[in-house]
Amino acid sequence: MRWLRSDNMELKEAIERTVDEHLFSMPDIRHRVRVLKQKLEADQIQEWAHRSGLTDHQNAFGKKILALHAGNLPLVSFQTALGILLSGAEYHGKLSRKDPYLLPTFLDILRDDLQRISINRHIELHHFKGLKADHVVFAGSDDSVPEVRKAIQTLDAIEENGEFIVRSAKFSIAYITDEEPDTMRNLVEAMFRYGGRGCRSVAVVVAPFGLNELKCHFTDYVEEFWLRNPQHQKPNPDLAYQFAFNKAIGRNQAWLDDFLIQETDEVPELDFCSHWIKGDEHAVRELTHRWGTQIQSVYGTGNQINGVETELLSQAQNPNLWWKPDGVDVLQRLTRPPH
Repeated sequence: MRWLRSDNMELKEAIERTVDEHLFSMPDIRHRVRVLKQKLEADQIQEWAHRSGLTDHQNAFGKKILALHAGNLPLVSFQTALGILLSGAEYHGKLSRKDPYLLPTFLDILRDDLQRISINRHIELHHFKGLKADHVVFAGSDDSVPEVRKAIQTLDAIEENGEFIVRSAKFSIAYITDEEPDTMRNLVEAMFRYGGRGCRSVAVVVAPFGLNELKCHFTDYVEEFWLRNPQHQKPNPDLAYQFAFNKAIGRNQAWLDDFLIQETDEVPELDFCSHWIKGDEHAVRELTHRWGTQIQSVYGTGNQINGVETELLSQAQNPNLWWKPDGVDVLQRLTRPPH
């Protein structure tokens, strides 16, 4: 794809501007671009279309889709934009101020190469006043839905009976049963890539051994990862307060200066903080039941968990194009026949 060629100066300049403005780190951007290049070169667009049932008779031609893009990770909105464009619908994208430069380099190349595709992008929501979209896709918490819905409706940016497709999963779980180097490196990548921010990032680890049993061994792998991928953002003081609280109550923890791992089965709330739980498959099933839709994915190392759908831990930060945010295939959702 021309977009990801080494001589694409627009993408190169967008990456440099993103780094210069301290929006994301160069290692994280390179990782994201490398993953997308691998997936696109493996003909995963065709595979995604096939899996979603996209045909000349089942598509979203004639629909208007408004995407309110997230910006917590570099190019995190790529899959949503690609799914809308594959569906045949009109694409209207409200870009995030946290990631305003990278995605437009992809959209502009498509608009130039395939002029029949309708692409409308802007950083201001007000730009979409009067759009009357058939669907609005956005990532946010359940609490933010009423506010977003009100803003969209005030702008007349969605049809009266238009559908909101909300992505609200917050984090993922990893279940490991060994301390092999591949397992440890895959776990560290899943936990620490992008500073652990993103719904596919592992915020909870379930293992048959406690944190103290491998803390020193595990932190060696963390340091190895950080040498190549320094954490881009620093935590706020809340993390230090949590460390002090844990110390006061005698909770097992690992303090890594810019990241905290604590042994608790509470729901993850803090940035740059992961939870470790000593447990087995039963614990994983109980957690998925307790936390429900807050969980994006449960990862394993090939071990099956009865009653729980799992993905490979090695794919946590290396997903296929057809991965399902909140369990929903956006391409399939947009192209399904009306009820």
